[in-house]
Amino acid sequence: MDPQPLTTDQWAQVGLTLKMLWLALACALISGPSFLAAHAIIPSAVDTKTISNKWSKFRGPLYLVGLTSLIGIFIFLGLAFLQLDFIWDTYSRWWQ
Repeated sequence: MDPQPLTTDQWAQVGLTLKMLWLALACALISGPSFLAAHAIIPSAVDTKTISNKWSKFRGPLYLVGLTSLIGIFIFLGLAFLQLDFIWDTYSRWWQ
């Protein structure tokens, strides 16, 4: 199998796909700590009286940031998947 060289438009698709994957990674790096802090760290620290009850008001916004970032992960992965046409154009007979 000899792949076709990529055209300028296909390189643009590659670049856009990589941008979407990087944005999905950034959303994952935001959503994980947000959910961790909102669901585990803050309630545990408040229950053990390590921090005051005033910190509990930050749980709602942290959940919102985490949920928004989680939705962003799926959106950016979906957009990256939609940009993969260059693979089928380059490797038209991938099973051989």
